[in-house]
Amino acid sequence: MIDDSEIGDLQKGMDTSDVAMTDVTAEVARDFLLSLFDLEGKSDQKVVRNADAIIDVQKLTFDVPSRSLQSNITEILTKFVLLSQEGQRRASSGRCYQFIDDSNVSGCREEDSIEFLLGAFVRCNHELGKTTISDHSKSTIETIKTAIVSVFIMIHRGYLDDTLNARRACLVFVRRLLEETVSCTFLRSLLEHAANPELCDEDALDEVFNPVFEVLRSGFKAQHLEMNSDDVARDILRVMNTLLTIRLNGNGPRPLCKVLANRVDFLPTVAEHFKGREFGVMSYLGPFFGYGLISSQRRPNMRVFVNMEDEARKNDGTVLMEQTQYHNRLSSIRQGLHQLIHPIAAEGSTRNILMRWMATLISANHQRSRAQYDAAETVDDHFMANFLSVMYRFTEKIDLAKIQMEYPFLPGTLADITKETRLKMDESMAAEFATQYADRPVEYHFSSVCFFLTMAAQKLFFPPLIRTIVEYSRHAKDAKKRVDRTREKLQHTTNNYEREQLELKLKQEQEQYKYISLHLLCVKTQVMDPALQASAFDFAAKQLKIVMKALCADLNLMGDDSQFPQEPTQMFCAYPEHYLEDVFDFYLFCLQFAPKIVMESTTEWIQQSTVIFSHYEYVKSPFLVSKLVRLLATLQPPLWYNVVNLRMSQQRLLNAMIKFYSDFEDSGDFYEKYNVRGNIQYMLKKMGDDMYYKAKFMDMARECGPEFIRFVNMVINDATWCIDESLSGLKGVHEIERKMANAEEWAATDQELRNQDLGQLDEAKRKVTGWLGTAKSNLELLLSITENSPEPFRTPALGERLAAMLNHNLSQLLGSNRQDFLVKDPASYGWKPREFVSLLINIYLGLNVPAFIKFIAYDERTYTPTFFSDSITQLKQKAILGFSVMERFENLAEDVKKEYESKALLEEEYDDVPEEFKDPIMDAIMEDPVKLPSGHVMDRAVIERHLLSTPNNPFNRAPLTQAELVPDVELKAKIEEWKIQKRNSKK
Repeated sequence: MIDDSEIGDLQKGMDTSDVAMTDVTAEVARDFLLSLFDLEGKSDQKVVRNADAIIDVQKLTFDVPSRSLQSNITEILTKFVLLSQEGQRRASSGRCYQFIDDSNVSGCREEDSIEFLLGAFVRCNHELGKTTISDHSKSTIETIKTAIVSVFIMIHRGYLDDTLNARRACLVFVRRLLEETVSCTFLRSLLEHAANPELCDEDALDEVFNPVFEVLRSGFKAQHLEMNSDDVARDILRVMNTLLTIRLNGNGPRPLCKVLANRVDFLPTVAEHFKGREFGVMSYLGPFFGYGLISSQRRPNMRVFVNMEDEARKNDGTVLMEQTQYHNRLSSIRQGLHQLIHPIAAEGSTRNILMRWMATLISANHQRSRAQYDAAETVDDHFMANFLSVMYRFTEKIDLAKIQMEYPFLPGTLADITKETRLKMDESMAAEFATQYADRPVEYHFSSVCFFLTMAAQKLFFPPLIRTIVEYSRHAKDAKKRVDRTREKLQHTTNNYEREQLELKLKQEQEQYKYISLHLLCVKTQVMDPALQASAFDFAAKQLKIVMKALCADLNLMGDDSQFPQEPTQMFCAYPEHYLEDVFDFYLFCLQFAPKIVMESTTEWIQQSTVIFSHYEYVKSPFLVSKLVRLLATLQPPLWYNVVNLRMSQQRLLNAMIKFYSDFEDSGDFYEKYNVRGNIQYMLKKMGDDMYYKAKFMDMARECGPEFIRFVNMVINDATWCIDESLSGLKGVHEIERKMANAEEWAATDQELRNQDLGQLDEAKRKVTGWLGTAKSNLELLLSITENSPEPFRTPALGERLAAMLNHNLSQLLGSNRQDFLVKDPASYGWKPREFVSLLINIYLGLNVPAFIKFIAYDERTYTPTFFSDSITQLKQKAILGFSVMERFENLAEDVKKEYESKALLEEEYDDVPEEFKDPIMDAIMEDPVKLPSGHVMDRAVIERHLLSTPNNPFNRAPLTQAELVPDVELKAKIEEWKIQKRNSKK
């Protein structure tokens, strides 16, 4: 150090005014520095330390270069803090941070030193704020501040570890940050100093702040929702945000974002078989996103929703008060998570690393998109909910016009879709389509990357959780039934041994029911968060717009259908199927569980969905279209009006419904086709209230085009199958109930046989319940068609089939075997035989035209005049029909009888028909012979009826269409000539 006397000598010869000013400035700076070591109120130990520092300050020379002055002050401060002593516990903020061991930190030497440095820094700022201080004094005090920061850095870098432990000092500093007792000015000065290459080496920032980040991460990892430590979690997130948002020089870079993103654990190296859960645990940000309502299929959360098991099975969209409390608590946490991530995304040097972290998290958890996956290998549901919430916040203000539509196909894209099923491309076509972008540079345009990554993330959250809700709702229902059955058996059991066994079984079943219900409630809590739903609904609208934009760049929903190309664009075809499927799944979910959000939102998505269905040929997967059908069918007024009133689809919507009704037959899924057709039938019923669609439907029926004929044929097929299954089930129920009615015989039956019969009874009941409603729906549709548009049934292809179906089922219900369908409590199955018979009769009457009368009479399998006569007798005895309807049916029966008698006469006349005049399959004289490409000749009605169900040549199974049938004019003339000859010969 320079002696004060030397300063006095140097000052000789200077201007007196300058000398006075210099003396005054030095004295002011000295007095301020001395005030930092004030002896008043200090303990004996601290008096000695402070006195030593005061002596050092009095020896200090201020009229030296700034760098030397800083070094000298730093030396004094370092000596001072090294003499820090164990002290009294500092008064805390009242908030407990258990991850910081208070017994190890509070009152320690490191706390004493940091308290001094932070306090001294604050006093420096206070002094600088005075208006009376000179510029030279300000410069000196700034030097003191720099020295304070320098000592602070030395402590935290471990340079003074022999006396002051860097780890303990870090804990003290973090606690001060959490308690908000560290000024932003100090933090900014600390960063600027550590980041200044003239003051510190390049490792300074990392060595000071990485330990801070480590403590904050471990501290957040120690927090759990059930501990009710939301305040602590929010404090940690606030500190993270504070640190990451500090910029150098006002508007410069955010240095701590780079420090955090460059950590080895920020983006861990992906191993060959890296699992999602491992990534969540290993990555720095993982614990922050892992805060939430924890529950899994293997380990349900038993500490929440106590005694609320029965609430789990409610599917009316209601939200429990406890669920709302969780939603409110997590809302602030998710906001904090977004504030944590946002500066990293905003910082140019770290943005790409963050996007790679997002992409890695998604790819490592790709299993969640599978129908069945091992939850132990992926991050939990609440983790994905938090992550998706942050992603949604990033996309809120994205301008869709700036989205790079082709981003998923660019080389090096983070939104990898190479293994995804495409909307209308196979794998090779998709790969070829992507080659056109092979030379494009990899561009990390944040809006585009974030948007497509959000679509990928959404796929990992809502679809699997919706599947879980459906699956576990069924499990909970079944488990509750088992509990109720066991409890009922227990009430009626007197045997002590059996009671013990049943009590044990009941306890086990109740536990299972509890596990299932609690996990179901936890899953519902995740997806029924109103804030998350609202964000998801907003994003789904954007996602659907992007897909529609790929199909039609300037789509005007108020325009007409001419905007759409004959074939979908290559971009649309190459997009993954889940871009649409996830949206449809989510909207279906919202219609059931979040109707308020749906009603309060715009209806553009309904119109867009309607347009896609009207052009469903653009989509390869019939199952994706079937999901769209279910979505549209779920819509009720006033939302439904957006479907039928959309001008763009009015010309195509009804055609699409009629065509898809038949097209789905080839999908290969037996049960799903009935769901699809049931939904279409329901929509057709609703459209019947609209005069435009009602008239259009009648026009289609009158035209009897091939698609409409296929549609009606499918309705007849389905009605036939469903009625047969229903009646078969009723017959099975009747047989078992008849056995059980004989109490003595039933009691004497072997227990194993009884159990077998009871199993058959349950199966028969399920069959009736499952198919009866569908059978009735098909009959009602047939009745609607016959009443308004009977033309299709005048053709032999449909008329003969419908007549045979009606005759057969009327014979079943009113014939000699009608007692086989008498069951106990028929209403429990929805079985109303009178209503069923009435439907059949009304279909008959709707087709009271000569052509159909002939088809009824020509049904050789069932019809006889006696059959109709007996049926009329049963109808009268049971008073099933009203008087006028009964009278009309009797008149119909008379007409059919006359046609039957005429047919008998013709058969007598044509008793020796030449083989070449007979249809080779039906062995009956041909009315309209046609040639098949194979050279075979068949009656048109027979081959057309065959083609409706099986579009191939019955002789060689080669594909065959009606257009390939060639009228055999010459043979038809021969047949007509032969008929005339036969009639003349009888005269």
